[in-house]
Amino acid sequence: MVSRPWSSDTSDRCGGADDPGYLTQLFDLAEQTVASRADWMPNREEARQSYRGTLEHFFGETDDGFFQTHASVIFFSGLKVSTVEPKLKAIHGAFPDINTVSAYGDERIDALMGNPDLIRNKAKITAVVRNARSFQAIISRHGSFRAYLLSFNEGFPKGVGGSVRVSDDLDRLEADLIARLAHFGPASTKHFLTDYGFGFIKPVSHVMRLLYRLGLVETQGEGSYRTAVRIGRLMADSTGVPIDYVDAVLASLGMANKREANVCRKTDPLCDDCFLRPRCLYYNGLRGE
Repeated sequence: MVSRPWSSDTSDRCGGADDPGYLTQLFDLAEQTVASRADWMPNREEARQSYRGTLEHFFGETDDGFFQTHASVIFFSGLKVSTVEPKLKAIHGAFPDINTVSAYGDERIDALMGNPDLIRNKAKITAVVRNARSFQAIISRHGSFRAYLLSFNEGFPKGVGGSVRVSDDLDRLEADLIARLAHFGPASTKHFLTDYGFGFIKPVSHVMRLLYRLGLVETQGEGSYRTAVRIGRLMADSTGVPIDYVDAVLASLGMANKREANVCRKTDPLCDDCFLRPRCLYYNGLRGE
C-alpha cells in the first residue's frame, strides 16, 4: 500500500479533497474496513447493490412516507442512533400521517410528552406537528411532496443539467426546506435528502470527525459541511456507487453501534483495525483535536 505524503502545512492539509483518484483509493480502504467489521456488509458488491434501489424508493414514496422520514430525521438530530432506533416504531405511531398530526393541539402534545415509549423532547414533538401543516401547504400548492422536490430540478434526485446547475438547484432546495420546516437545519436537511438519493452526505459528527482526521476538511463544524458534501459527491462519481452508499460507509466507520465498524471513535479510536491508517493525519500524529 502506497501512502500519500502528508504535510502539517495548512495549505496542504486538504490537498486530496479534490483528487478523484485519491478519493477513490480512500473509499476503497474505507469499504475494506467496514467489510471487515460491520454486520450489514457481508461483501462489498452485495452491499453496493442493496443501495441501488434508492431512486425507486423516491419515486414510490407517498406524501405520508416523506413526512414520517422527516419526523425520524428530527428525532435523530443531535442524538445517538442507538438512542433513537429503538423508539422509531413509537415515533411513527405517534405521527402516523400528515392530516392526523396537523390536527394535534396542546393537549395531544402534552399527552405525547407523557408517553415513555417516545423521546420526550417537546421542541422536536412540536416541530413535527408544525411541519405537518407546512407539508399540507406544500402539497396543496404542488400536488404532492415529491412534485415539490422535483420543482427545483425535474431530474432529481440525481438531477439534470451540468454539475453547476445541479449543485445550485440542490442548494436552493436545501435552503427552501430549511426555511419551511422547523428543526431542519443544514445537517438535518442533508440527512433527509440523502435518504432519498439526493447529492448529499450527512455531515453528522462521526462523518465530519473521520474526514477531519483524514485531512480532507479544515474543521469538524458547519463551516466545512460544503466541503464534506463535495467529497461525498466526488467519491460517488469516481466509484460509480450511489451517494447514500458512500454516506453509509463513511458513517459506519465512526458510528457507535454494534452493527457498524465503529473504529474512528471520538476517544480511543481503533486505528489498528482501520485500513485507512496509512493515510490518516490523526494516526500519524500530524493533527491534534
